[in-house]
Amino acid sequence: MDIRYKIVINIVALVFLIILARLYFLSIVSHEKYEKEARHNIIRTEMLVPARGQILDRNNQPLAINSLGYSISLSPYLGRKKNLDTLDKEISKIVSLLPNLDAKQLKDDYMNSYSSYNHNYIKVANYIPYEEMYKAYTILTQSDNIKVSNAIKRYYPNDSLASHIIGYIGSANDDDIKKDESLKFIGLVGKSGLERYYNDFLQGELGYIKTKVDVLNQTVEVIDENLANKRHDMTLGIDIRLQKTLDSEFDGKAGAAIVMDAHSGEILSAGSYPEYNLNYFIDGISNKQWSELINSPNNPFLNKMINGTYPPGSVIKMGVGLSFLEFAGINEHTIIDTPAYLEVGNRKFRDWKVGGHGSADLIKALRRSVDVYFYKLSQKIGDEKMASTLSTMGFGEKTGVDLPNESSGILPTKEWKLTNRGMPWLIGDTIITSIGQGLFLATPMQVARYTALLATAKLPTPHFVKKLGDEEVIFEAQDVLSDFQKSKLSSIALGMYQVCNEKDGTAYKVTLSSPIPLACKTGTAQVVGIPQDIINRIPESQMEYYHRSHAWITAFLPYKNPKYVITILVEHGGSSGRATGPIITNIVKKMNELGYFKNNNMDIKN
Repeated sequence: MDIRYKIVINIVALVFLIILARLYFLSIVSHEKYEKEARHNIIRTEMLVPARGQILDRNNQPLAINSLGYSISLSPYLGRKKNLDTLDKEISKIVSLLPNLDAKQLKDDYMNSYSSYNHNYIKVANYIPYEEMYKAYTILTQSDNIKVSNAIKRYYPNDSLASHIIGYIGSANDDDIKKDESLKFIGLVGKSGLERYYNDFLQGELGYIKTKVDVLNQTVEVIDENLANKRHDMTLGIDIRLQKTLDSEFDGKAGAAIVMDAHSGEILSAGSYPEYNLNYFIDGISNKQWSELINSPNNPFLNKMINGTYPPGSVIKMGVGLSFLEFAGINEHTIIDTPAYLEVGNRKFRDWKVGGHGSADLIKALRRSVDVYFYKLSQKIGDEKMASTLSTMGFGEKTGVDLPNESSGILPTKEWKLTNRGMPWLIGDTIITSIGQGLFLATPMQVARYTALLATAKLPTPHFVKKLGDEEVIFEAQDVLSDFQKSKLSSIALGMYQVCNEKDGTAYKVTLSSPIPLACKTGTAQVVGIPQDIINRIPESQMEYYHRSHAWITAFLPYKNPKYVITILVEHGGSSGRATGPIITNIVKKMNELGYFKNNNMDIKN
């Protein structure tokens, strides 16, 4: 055999032996080494969702809290074809122990979230109450494929109380997630009220844990973590004890009520009525419950405090009167003839009192709510000056209250009417605007804020929040009035005082039992017009309910030392005094009982 041929054969044999040796080394000797390395090549990031912050009243009584329970998740690898039988067995085990769950729904939820690239457990049950889980817990946690974790669910312990203030949470939709990607993990977001307005604060910040996991999804090592998921609680100025009084007074009625600190704008209690049960929305409202709410003629979903816009009626007369003092060349003691009506063209603008009031100065015009006084002087100053004063006092603009989607109402002017109605301004528009009718629309929150301005000479920002976490929140009041306007507030206050404390005042009889001296003003906002040929209109009580006027009363108290504002609107209440007087009196009695006036005996009626 040729020597060269032998050399080639030996070289080939050597190479073959080297390859075999390498294959043996890789497949046998090094198998354990590379298997171990493979176990370390997956990094899993688990997001840590903080508990949603609680909402508490001013005395730390709960308004929105979290109920503790459990969630159930399944291994991310059970969706593989070879593991589907295991998936079915694990789901059957879960349902056998928790019969309220649906096996098909659990599997559908799992498969909808399954991905071969996902290495995190897949949640199939968001919340199981403790009383249902405690018997099943031990059995379920014995399986490596089932993960039982702590879970929370929002709960409103007072059901419907302050529902339009607190609001509710619901599942985050695609639009929510586009605005805040953390909602992919949190899943829930505020939908209305304070839950929505302060959602970013209440939901807190996500934490995370990054771990290395092996092919069996077992944690090998924690490589990074951020546990910054502290719960952010929020404290309101609301007093739940006073809130219950408001609810009781509005039982069977529709409307709104606001009790506010006249200086700071902090709201002590408020409500939009009728209310609705917040807990309906946690697990999904039933068709019957939804139908009852949306078909109610009293609009329980409408937040009437900030979104209900109504003609303010005579409660606007203090602001209009201030405008007269500044621009009409009169003072508060100037006597004006006030007959039964004012005739302009072919129309008669009547006083509410048949026969009229004879004559009045500003103090009497407020005490007796003399319409013709305002009709006459409104023509003298014109709509622009009147609107300018009312705009300064916050009408036609949002109050800035910390609730979403506040309405600005309508402060009508020539420009507004032409732009929005395509019609010219008439003399009659000026006349009826002066008594808060016609195109003029305001929210109860605007009226409360304006009343605080009359009491303190500063325009506050109404607000519900008192503290975010441990930090007190301060809202500065605005100094909006001129020195002249401020100098006339005492005369305005005197007229308001006489409304509730002089025998011919429009609210005297209905507020007589108030333990605290009030400065107030009633108002009636017509819902339907009165034909010109009708002189003696039928009593409101005899009219169809939805044709009756809305009834207002707004007040600050105590008269000589203003601390609080109370504004009440009763929809279709008819006579403003009879509809609102007993309500405001009972609210004041409760405030007195709770000690809101205990620091100064001068506040109490003698």
